[in-house]
Amino acid sequence: MPKPLILDLHIPYCIRPERYLNHFNAVGTNEEKNRYLAALKREVLSWEGELEDWEIRAVRLSGGSASVMSPDLLGDLLRTVRGHLPLARGAEVSYDALPVTIGTPSLTGIAAGRPNRAELMMRSENEAELRALNCTHTMQQVRNAMLFFAKFRLNNIGLTVNYGIPGQTMHSWHNTLHACVIMQPGHILTAPLDETEGEGMPTEAQRYEMFCHAAEFLQQQGYLMYAAGHFCRPGFEYRYDALALNGDEVIGMGVGGGSCLEGCALRNTNNLALYMKNAGDFEKLTAQAVRMDEETQMLRYAMGRMRLTEGLTEPLFEARFGSAVPVSLRERLEKAVAAGWAEPAEQGWKPTMQGLFRGNILT
Repeated sequence: MPKPLILDLHIPYCIRPERYLNHFNAVGTNEEKNRYLAALKREVLSWEGELEDWEIRAVRLSGGSASVMSPDLLGDLLRTVRGHLPLARGAEVSYDALPVTIGTPSLTGIAAGRPNRAELMMRSENEAELRALNCTHTMQQVRNAMLFFAKFRLNNIGLTVNYGIPGQTMHSWHNTLHACVIMQPGHILTAPLDETEGEGMPTEAQRYEMFCHAAEFLQQQGYLMYAAGHFCRPGFEYRYDALALNGDEVIGMGVGGGSCLEGCALRNTNNLALYMKNAGDFEKLTAQAVRMDEETQMLRYAMGRMRLTEGLTEPLFEARFGSAVPVSLRERLEKAVAAGWAEPAEQGWKPTMQGLFRGNILT
């Protein structure tokens, strides 16, 4: 039986960098962006024939703004993945999208790669909060994008919204959540900003209150929280994120792409020029390669499972590693329980609301 795998194709380009979101962004010419996609395609092709024992169950064009690239070339890239790598039947193929880029030309171009999901970076319903984040869109453009997705029968749409924005109040946060529900996406991702200190930013206590309010309100509207900040209607889980948190193996392609495969953690160069020059040459492309011992692999698995609401169970752990939870990991879990971030559950442990809010509670 083939082993499960997920594929992350990282796109670093954007219209302009957004504030308080700590990920690498580049603003390039159309020519440069096209050369980047050509390099990414070479990297995809370099894996052909190397994954015979694997089955890719989810693909993501990541980076937050993949849709700024040439739609035709994005479609060609996804078509290359489908034609040269072992993609599972019915695999999720998702891409990150900015509202201002969604329209008939963009959706027509990428359609060649048959994406079946999109993650739309809504951020906020409040125009002042969008300006504080340096976003390129308005709320009306979010609504327009949703209409275009429906027109093209792309119905598996996720909305990403943020809390902890400077000037944000509980009232404006509720309005953002309410605006999401009105548009009826399959999935809503509520994500805290990477930066938490600064003028006008909500306190940690206020951010926790916002997190809890999202959980309560969205559950009332029929959205289930299955992972920290991840809410979905039945059948609309963000499969890429769910599989990643379950500890499934991942291949990350593109500049800075990170992989975990068969006990090895790999990372591509963060240098754009070097990436575009060396894509497809594994030895020249890799900036870091570390062999993970079994204890590290166990910790990685447990950390991901404790960000899922169902938590970690001893039977699941034993099925994966062929042994019981080791003492060192058990001690970490008990410390999390003592701190109020986890609680004992049937044959295992589950994160509390505080634990889900905090994130990686086993570090």
